[in-house]
Amino acid sequence: MVQLSYVTGNYADHLPPSGLQNCMNNRIYVAIDVETTGLQSGLDEIIEVAAVTFRGREILDRFSQLVRPRQSVPLKVTRLTGIDPTTLTQAPRFNEIGAELARFIGNRPIVGHSIGFDLTMLRAQGMHFNQPVYDTFELATLLLPQLASYKLSTLAAHLGIPHPDAHRALNDAEVTAQLFAALCERMLHLDLATLSEIVRLTSKIGLPLRDLFEEALRQKARNAFLEPIAAPHDATDTADTEVPPLRPTGYTRLLDIEAIGAFFSPNGVFGQAFPGYEPRQPQIEMAQAVATAFNRSEPLIVEAGTGTGKSMAYLVPAAMYAAQRGERVVISTNTINLQDQLYNKDIPDLQRIFATAGLPPFRAVLLKGRSNYLCLKRYHELRRLDTLSGEEVRALLKIQLWLPTTKSGDRTELPLIDREQAVWNKVNVSVETCTGARCPHFRECYFFRARRAAEAAHLVVVNHALLIADLAAASQVLPPYDHLVIDEAHNLEDVATDQLSFNLDQAGLLKFLDDLFQTGGAQIVSGLLSEIPAVLTEIGGGGAAGERITAAIERIRPTLIRMRTAVYECFHLLTRFVQIDSDPNQQYDLRLRLTNDVRKRPEWQEIELAWQNLNDMLALIGKELATIEEQLHDLNEANGTLDDLLLRTEVLRRFATDVRVRSGHVIFGDEESICWLTYDRQRDTLTLTAAPLSVADILQSQLFAQKQTSVLASATLSIAGRFDFVKSRIGLAECQELMLDSPFDYAQQALVYIPNDIPEPNQRGYQQMIERAIIDLAIASEGRMLALFTASNALRQTYAAIQEPLEDRGIGVMAQGIDGSRRALVDRLKEFPRSVLLGTNSFWEGVDVVGEALSVLVITKLPFAVPTDPIVAARSELFADPFNEYSVPQSILRFKQGFGRLIRSREDRGIVVVLDRRLLTKKYGQQFLDSLPPTRVRTGPLAHLPGLVARFLQRLNGG
Repeated sequence: MVQLSYVTGNYADHLPPSGLQNCMNNRIYVAIDVETTGLQSGLDEIIEVAAVTFRGREILDRFSQLVRPRQSVPLKVTRLTGIDPTTLTQAPRFNEIGAELARFIGNRPIVGHSIGFDLTMLRAQGMHFNQPVYDTFELATLLLPQLASYKLSTLAAHLGIPHPDAHRALNDAEVTAQLFAALCERMLHLDLATLSEIVRLTSKIGLPLRDLFEEALRQKARNAFLEPIAAPHDATDTADTEVPPLRPTGYTRLLDIEAIGAFFSPNGVFGQAFPGYEPRQPQIEMAQAVATAFNRSEPLIVEAGTGTGKSMAYLVPAAMYAAQRGERVVISTNTINLQDQLYNKDIPDLQRIFATAGLPPFRAVLLKGRSNYLCLKRYHELRRLDTLSGEEVRALLKIQLWLPTTKSGDRTELPLIDREQAVWNKVNVSVETCTGARCPHFRECYFFRARRAAEAAHLVVVNHALLIADLAAASQVLPPYDHLVIDEAHNLEDVATDQLSFNLDQAGLLKFLDDLFQTGGAQIVSGLLSEIPAVLTEIGGGGAAGERITAAIERIRPTLIRMRTAVYECFHLLTRFVQIDSDPNQQYDLRLRLTNDVRKRPEWQEIELAWQNLNDMLALIGKELATIEEQLHDLNEANGTLDDLLLRTEVLRRFATDVRVRSGHVIFGDEESICWLTYDRQRDTLTLTAAPLSVADILQSQLFAQKQTSVLASATLSIAGRFDFVKSRIGLAECQELMLDSPFDYAQQALVYIPNDIPEPNQRGYQQMIERAIIDLAIASEGRMLALFTASNALRQTYAAIQEPLEDRGIGVMAQGIDGSRRALVDRLKEFPRSVLLGTNSFWEGVDVVGEALSVLVITKLPFAVPTDPIVAARSELFADPFNEYSVPQSILRFKQGFGRLIRSREDRGIVVVLDRRLLTKKYGQQFLDSLPPTRVRTGPLAHLPGLVARFLQRLNGG
């Protein structure tokens, strides 16, 4: 094939001298969009291309053309675009229309939404572009912060731009033109100071959007005297409206259990608030049990099946108790989805209901860890730097345009992408840099404002990670509280394990040394130990304290030089040790659990000697930093100007001590820790990890024993009708128990089918049978299927095998990690039910598809944890019968989570197919089935399954 080349023209060569002086909306631009067979340039092809020329909001001319590709068009693309592949057979090849498109584009500046992809696909066809290019996606992330999505359709809807035919090139090009014009108009609403700062920052990196902001600044400057002066944004504006901290009311009357039940009755306060409300007895029972737990100050564990309405069941008594007594209840969730549901829907609904019923009002806040909030001090310091990278400039621009609109300073509102996200760590609130009340930005600080709001709130919503991290570090992010509700409690052990773990790599140790000092040749150019002498000079030397500090610095310096060499040596030895017995062809991370037997190997003795040398250096550095810290503290008491230095010294001293002690557990062994090494082949990095062997004692002593009330809730906490396993894992020994069935009629709504003639997972032919079964099932059910896997490689192998045969039948195939984010995949299944969705990991829980879009759930394999995983292996050794006492119960809880994906409402109907006949052949199989809600279970040949599914679904549809 001959590759043609089309040059659209050099914009600079054709631009009149006064071109940039003209109003941006008087220029003529060209908006471009392409539709393709996929997202890989060089492999996928263009199937439609369109462009429009426009001035302001006026479309001047249009170009649109279907293009015949050499490859077939995937079903998912046909569904997305609506382009019938048969119409493409009569369309021209791209080389037949390329010259015409190039003439249409000419030398005009190009506009597009995520334009980089479109231009890449066009360049692959030989088109070259020399003119300015503007990306409306990038521009929108600057000018429209806090949107949940920056898809073209979402932006169009937000700005009131009609977008009737999304994912067709001409319509998308026209909408992009309108979007660009609207965003340019929005630039003119920015004040002069903001525009000036944007132009200053963009001039550092030559951002393509720079000339748009320069033109806006010029126009704004010309009209400055005609516009009213805008009041500057001040983050302290709302400080005066802050509510004082919560105070006990002195109210001691117990919650009325009968009144709680009446609250949820059809004629009760809750029932009257929702049209068509139907009471759920399990919800009433749970609400009364939670109220009793508050009244008696006792722990409670509740399993509430899907559809119980457990969120309101604990929110109502918690809010009543907190509001009446002026006490605080912390509510912890594992997932962001549930956190958002509670804070943005359930709690506001309940606040309105309380107000209508004349009940005591209550306040609620969502509180996150420090790192989620913007630090104004660090932000202004970064802005003042002379040398900024492109990512830093882009991030600073977004923050600057976001600041006037945010009340929370929460990172989730900020549309940072790619490497911009790393910049956040330079401007967020951190323990290492936060001086608290002594910071000049303390009153307007977003984190401390959130903390003060939490002190004034009756309900504080957090996630498990913050709950445990606050517990472990005693960081006091959470205000004092005596009452705790833990939803999604089945995740608590895993989150606690993660938060209480210790990780160390070479980069972390080298950063520690760099933070102390870095050298350029023979000169120290940066770091704490180079800054302290300069500050001491500014304050007159610091007297005797200054002399002691200087002496300590001199004692540290030679050790730091030796330690840098020791770090490289230790990690080289560790990496070599991990690789001794590894398979060089293995693609995944290498993980080696450090047991007593491993530590007896001769090679490990060399590592211990090297690490002891490193630890000795850390001990010396820690000791001298403690001396410096003590002297700086005395000096700071005298003049109060050394807060930053004192804080940094304290943080580095703590790091030296913590690393010395906890890395010692990894290298030399610790009976209470699970220790392992992880070697990432792709990045050539090695990490040391130590995790607690058990979190039960920690949670019991530091969490549950410290609280008056602890309520733990989930849909999956019991095994064969007992809570014993979960209670033992999280240290909840003595508590009240409540097990509630789902209000759904599983016996009528669901059917479980287990093929009895399929190979077991470790037998030959299993994978091929899985693939065949999913194909036959999907054809019988016409899609509407979610298939859950336990490993990514099995998912990808299945995806490759089933995609073509199913798409030939008009059934789309989507897979986690291949076709988009979890939310996008679930939304696509809802939009196109004639699909099969393959998922693993996070898809086992939290996926909510109501209605016929999900009628068949396939569990390909019982979700046993990988036995060689260091945590699984170590904890298994604590049991006399590790498989039956540990692995099976863990797998049952996961299995129940997966099962819960199918029936999400009273109207849902469907079949769960378990393609793992160990449920029938192994003794433990019945435990899995006994842990499910009362459901019909059938077994039989795999060949009978497609017919059964077709008949079952036909009856549901009235056939």
